[in-house]
Amino acid sequence: MKRKICAAIALVLALGLLSGCSGIDLSWFTSKFKTESQREQEAAGIEPETPVSEDSSEPEGTAITTEVYSELDHFGLAYQLSYGLDPYNCQSLCNRVIFSFLYEPLFAVDQTYQAVPILAESYEVSGDGLTTTIRLHDNVRFHDGTKMTAQDVVYSLHCAEGSAYYGNRLIYVTDIAAPSGDTVVLTTSVAYECLPLLLDMPIVKDGTAEEVSPPGTGPYRYVDANSLERFDGWWQEGPALVEYDTISLCHTTTAADIRDNFEYENVNMVLTDPNAAAYAGFHNDYELWNAGTTVMQYIGYNISTNVFSNYGLRSAITYAIDRETLVTETMGGFAEAAVLPVSPQSDCYDVKLANTYAYNIANYYLQLENASVEDMDADGILDLYVQSLGYAIPVSGTMIVCSSSYQRVQAATQIVNTLNSLGFDLTLKQLELSEFQNALATGSYDLYYGEVRLSPNFDLSPFFRAGGSLSFGALSDSTMENLCMRALVNSGNTYNLYQRLCSRGYITPVLFKSYALYTTRGAVSEPAKYLDWFLS
Repeated sequence: MKRKICAAIALVLALGLLSGCSGIDLSWFTSKFKTESQREQEAAGIEPETPVSEDSSEPEGTAITTEVYSELDHFGLAYQLSYGLDPYNCQSLCNRVIFSFLYEPLFAVDQTYQAVPILAESYEVSGDGLTTTIRLHDNVRFHDGTKMTAQDVVYSLHCAEGSAYYGNRLIYVTDIAAPSGDTVVLTTSVAYECLPLLLDMPIVKDGTAEEVSPPGTGPYRYVDANSLERFDGWWQEGPALVEYDTISLCHTTTAADIRDNFEYENVNMVLTDPNAAAYAGFHNDYELWNAGTTVMQYIGYNISTNVFSNYGLRSAITYAIDRETLVTETMGGFAEAAVLPVSPQSDCYDVKLANTYAYNIANYYLQLENASVEDMDADGILDLYVQSLGYAIPVSGTMIVCSSSYQRVQAATQIVNTLNSLGFDLTLKQLELSEFQNALATGSYDLYYGEVRLSPNFDLSPFFRAGGSLSFGALSDSTMENLCMRALVNSGNTYNLYQRLCSRGYITPVLFKSYALYTTRGAVSEPAKYLDWFLS
């Protein structure tokens, strides 16, 4: 088997098929990661546990050229008929791969998380950062032959607002207007330097969202439940995604069904999560790429408890986590170790700052000493003096993890074992999804091992704003929220935010997941181009 690696770029989910993006040639394909409400709610494992549905992530891969070994006489994609083709609410990730061929966004995201105009010709941001004006290409037509206008864009963005898939992605957008046929204006309640990073939703014709397959502007159009065909009226120059006039849609149900059809070459491309509970192993001859995502796994804390209210103790934990070993032993290499809450592929990932808080047992003990945490009664368990109580208590507690993800259970187990070997007294508790969600909501835990798909701008405000969907365990904090807002105003201005997050241990980032892209040997030459550009 020939194995090639594709570096990934995007944003944030964990079961079944997923997709990534290509930003090399500015073509329109780009993956992204989890819906805000859903992704943020899926934090720490709160996500639908279906065989081939979205989890919490947002992969995007850079395009690479590979040798083509043979000429195929067809090209096929998996299609889960029962999930439908609603681009704003569909939860089947294999269906969302189909959307890559049908739709285009206003913007894609390149491998360093910069917005790349696609249907948008250009954009401007007002001096106060509260208004983003987008001008559209004027030669774009939908699959039914009608011209795309600003009203179609307004309609599409409103369809995405609060949808099952995109949720609160546009939570700070207060108005979307079309002052002219080729101009869209978005008004926000907070200042953005780069709102376009979030505008990778598919654009459909006004009033068609309820149709079986709403008309899009992509290089292929929907014919029926069995096929797509090349759209002769596609506005972009250059070759389409694949050199086939027709793409067959192979009806599938489970991950194993998709795998079997791939091995019989009825399906020629599959993006999947190697660490998902529903993962089905591939055994035939194939080409494989590793595509990164914005799905972050991390340790969260209940900072209202006596023990973990101590930020010195929390911050010590970052030095105790051997992230590289977790990537190797629990992820099989399909992840990237991350000390900061941003993909290592992003320009915002400050390697020097990350090294300051990276795995280092000497620094772990030094931090405990600075926090006045020590084994005061020589029983082998660390103790912490709690001023409000007037006496010391052992550093003990319960970490919860969602039992539906075997990989997260394994990672949490390894972390608990490591911390206990270093003086903690922790118990790991596995909870079913509903129980896990309830425990997070009620604060019935000391620590949790979580997973969330972050948006392409890596906005952390859901962790810190009052009532935020990720502000579990009394995490809301006005100072941190203000730092999050500053990061939106000036994209990349994250040093103070990340430094405070790590030094006070609000959360402890562990890794960003990767996904596996399988293609029939010789089926495509640039596989990253075929990844669903708007998964996020």
